[in-house]
Amino acid sequence: MSDDSRKPTKTWGDKIREARAQVRELRQKEMEQALENDDVEEYERLVKEEDERINGRRHAKLEAAKMKHELKAKAPRVGTKVWADTEAAREWRAGKREGRRRNSGSWNLTPGAMVRLVNDARVYTEGSWVMAKKVPKGTIGILIDAPPADINGHVAVMFGADIFKIECKKLRMIHDED
Repeated sequence: MSDDSRKPTKTWGDKIREARAQVRELRQKEMEQALENDDVEEYERLVKEEDERINGRRHAKLEAAKMKHELKAKAPRVGTKVWADTEAAREWRAGKREGRRRNSGSWNLTPGAMVRLVNDARVYTEGSWVMAKKVPKGTIGILIDAPPADINGHVAVMFGADIFKIECKKLRMIHDED
């Protein structure tokens, strides 16, 4: 068998195009029959289906673009400030700023009071900055010094018979209700 005697076969794309053309012809015939039979409702339905088939995807894309645009307009912009919308916030922005609390920066610790460690802490011997040991969370001691104004300041605390320097931020005063 030579190549000349073989009949060329149709490609997949050719077959698809032919099938689509046949379907189009069938739809066109249905519309013509509806007109010949004076069936206006059927003709309008067929025209509407044809329009939906041809323009449906485009209409869907346009609707999706409109919806996306509306959602973008409603969404807050990245990096913009979102203002609180309460009465207190409006008064604050208007300049009525009474009762403003300020951080005093002082510790609520008094010398001679019982204190408890809120975290594990490194403690230092009274005379040097060489770390003596780690004291576990919950350990109770007696505060010897008044705390300094520095937030990272150290105070002397007596644990048992030993006196150590420890960071103020690791200590909390024990109240009667504790």
